[in-house]
Amino acid sequence: MTTAPSPNVPLALRRRAAIALVLGSLAAAAWAASADRMHGMTMADRFSVGSFGFFVVLWVLMMAAMMFPSVWPAVALYGLVLRRRPATAARAPGRLGAFVAGYLGSWTVAGLIAFGLLAGARAAGLGDLSDEQVARDVVAPVALLGAAYQAVPFKQACLSHCRGPLSFFLQHWRDGPQGALLMGARHGGYCVGCCWLLMVVLLALGVMSLTWMAAVSLAIAAEKLAPARWARYASGLLAAALVVLGVVAAARPSWLPGVDAGTGGMDMGDM
Repeated sequence: MTTAPSPNVPLALRRRAAIALVLGSLAAAAWAASADRMHGMTMADRFSVGSFGFFVVLWVLMMAAMMFPSVWPAVALYGLVLRRRPATAARAPGRLGAFVAGYLGSWTVAGLIAFGLLAGARAAGLGDLSDEQVARDVVAPVALLGAAYQAVPFKQACLSHCRGPLSFFLQHWRDGPQGALLMGARHGGYCVGCCWLLMVVLLALGVMSLTWMAAVSLAIAAEKLAPARWARYASGLLAAALVVLGVVAAARPSWLPGVDAGTGGMDMGDM
């Protein structure tokens, strides 16, 4: 990774800001598109989200909305490295696009698994349960499992790659557009390894809920973007929040946003 002399700081900052603006705009557009596709959908059948094609498109939009803010440091660093290398400076926009596409590709694969989990939940009859039953029998154990996963070494190893993009690129650098795609997919794989149980929590709470989407997105961003000296505390706070969620879901499910204590239907339009 031979580089040219370092660019001046203001230019580097402007480029990082430009990448942040682009990713932020894409995330905002994905939030709007997700809300549009969810419009009018209810949780009467909380484990059904339409056809396979509809779900995959919705899932990709959701991942772009939820993950682009926290993947920004890796994309910005990759762009900086590309522009400091004379051979790749002019190709930086295309390589960045390939990196992001690879990243979303890993989350798309995770979405296929999520679709299978929802199909399994429907086949098991979980869609016939009331909101309170779903909270106690599904949300509570999944949330507590997510809290325990915070301390698993595999989770921490994946999280370290997400938090330290420099070490990631030093270990996994690949040249060319195919290399950019593969690096994006690998980085996305670490992200999936870090966050997959949070996504299962989201599936249990209601994948069509913008409220819970926002809550999970903020939790992911806080854990990944926290300064190094606060990193351990951020993970601990997330674990504590999941424990609280599990206890509330088991003991007082009606306290959870969107849970209707009177009927079996959870109307996401009201959220």
